[in-house]
Amino acid sequence: MRSSEKRLIAGLMSSCALVGLVVPAFGIDFTISGFIQHQVAVKITDQENPNNQAGDPFNGQQVPLEPLGLDLSSVQAVNNLLTSLSLPSLNDLTSPITGQAVTIPPTGYRNVRSTSNDFNLMVTRLEVNMQASIDANWSASATVRAIYDWNPYKDVSGGNNFYETQFYDGGGATPLEYADKSFMVDLPNATINYTNGSFYAKLGNQQIAWGEAVFFRVMDAPNGLDLRRHLIMDPGLEEYSDKRVPGLGLRMSYQVTPEWEVEGFVQKFQPSVFPTPSSPYNIIPDQFTLHERYRGFSDDVWNVGGRIRGQLGDLGLQFIAVSRHNPDGAIRWTRSGVNKDISPLLPGSGAIAAETPFERDEAYGVKSQEEWFHYAGAVRLDGVQALNSAVDDFQPATGSLTAYNVGNSPSLAAAELDTFFWLSGGLRGHIERIFPYENIFGASANYVFSGSPGSFFEQLIGRVELTYTPNKVFTAPSLSKDFLVKDEWALAAVVEKWYRWSEDFPAAYLVGQYIYKSASDLFSRSIDGYGGNSTGLHGGISSYQAVAFAGFQPSPSLEWRFEWAVLYDLQGGWYIQPGVRWKPDDKWQVDLHATIITGKDNNNNAVSSIDFADEIAVRVTYQF
Repeated sequence: MRSSEKRLIAGLMSSCALVGLVVPAFGIDFTISGFIQHQVAVKITDQENPNNQAGDPFNGQQVPLEPLGLDLSSVQAVNNLLTSLSLPSLNDLTSPITGQAVTIPPTGYRNVRSTSNDFNLMVTRLEVNMQASIDANWSASATVRAIYDWNPYKDVSGGNNFYETQFYDGGGATPLEYADKSFMVDLPNATINYTNGSFYAKLGNQQIAWGEAVFFRVMDAPNGLDLRRHLIMDPGLEEYSDKRVPGLGLRMSYQVTPEWEVEGFVQKFQPSVFPTPSSPYNIIPDQFTLHERYRGFSDDVWNVGGRIRGQLGDLGLQFIAVSRHNPDGAIRWTRSGVNKDISPLLPGSGAIAAETPFERDEAYGVKSQEEWFHYAGAVRLDGVQALNSAVDDFQPATGSLTAYNVGNSPSLAAAELDTFFWLSGGLRGHIERIFPYENIFGASANYVFSGSPGSFFEQLIGRVELTYTPNKVFTAPSLSKDFLVKDEWALAAVVEKWYRWSEDFPAAYLVGQYIYKSASDLFSRSIDGYGGNSTGLHGGISSYQAVAFAGFQPSPSLEWRFEWAVLYDLQGGWYIQPGVRWKPDDKWQVDLHATIITGKDNNNNAVSSIDFADEIAVRVTYQF
């Protein structure tokens, strides 16, 4: 039995001990509840995820290559190049080295089959919540969660993986999770709770939710997000409630006076979890292998933080400070460690190539400079400087392969890239994610306005959340080993209101929001990488700004609830999510939501990165 399985079983046993075995001993208040849910997301466009092999727009295309920037459109031109390199000439369009047919001009042909999918998601989920009230001071709680993906998604690289991670032996994202490619079982909550007057403490595996901004996390700093199950496509009004990554820790609070409360936590660091390769919501192009530097690097560090909250009449105040490792991490080039000759023309080069960020991958690697620059811009990187970093940061190995820094020249970059793509037949890049240390300081204020009775301003709530992170570490647009370091300010200005439009309907909930970040976007990517194009050149943007409007309107019987959440990126992108909820009784609930993503396709707004994910999603839930 693997150690992760032992940890999971031990966790399940401990939860039983917390909420079950105590009951016979004390005979006091044990409750169990939960739900079983089936969720399906149907695509509403024919656009495939370009980050997966089957969705690469270059599949089946003959993209002309120009090695060394030369015109190789004729046999004579190719033979002149081979002669200058002291290599054998072509004979009847057959390579004397490989014996294979040669295309003139040479092309970066991507011999990968594209697919067409009807579904983004098809999962069944079981969740069981257990609580035991031991006495007036002590209680315990645990949640067991199991999710199975039915895998209707077609990709071509083999073996779709929906949940298994690199973080722990059992594939889980936390110590109390076991994950395989198609299913996961975990304990998102397993705590012992203590209350004594104004003091409260919670010890165990838990999620800590701070802040209330829709779509956007400002004060919500303690935990990262698990994006494996449905990326950010769940209803926006749920405010990532199913996404926060739990961690083992201790959380305590004390009501100092009727107006003021202090709270603090110590929690084991757990990273945010990206969607896995070849899964429907994958966000890292599959021509690159991501190495997670958590095990042996950051798996034994702890986050600490605290906040002070006060209520002074209609004015609410909050102050936070968090010292943590950034759960989103920062990414850079790393050595591949793969001993494979960079080209059949360069026998014995494998040991050198293993010290560079690249390995030869003729099946699923990048095939041309056009593909390179296309994907660099899509993930908000600089295609020219990313090449330079791969060369400079891995000397002398890259120099031994004749790679060189091209400065700021897109044409030299294209020539060098095409040279190596021609020699190799395709290259796979290797990158790593590390989790830098940072401090976050924040404050928020909310005020309840007193308008005239029945007016729109009666009980209108205004709220501002602001955080400052000095020397925050970001992925550099060049993927340099030195990263990008900037101070960052994040702001959410929110107004919310319960408003009754008609005596025939219950009050509707309305929330409007302006969001601002000085150094990164909605997905925590540096805005310096914005605007990349086919030449690799870009200017970035000065700040990320967006506005959002969300809310819901119940029906007179409360059986129906009509919802909406809309985000507009001021750089020209829309995220639109209308929905309806039907709850005929206290057991059954059906949620139907559409997600529509549209906007300028110029790599200058955040949401265009996921515009492949337009869908209609339905959740059918039975509660017990």
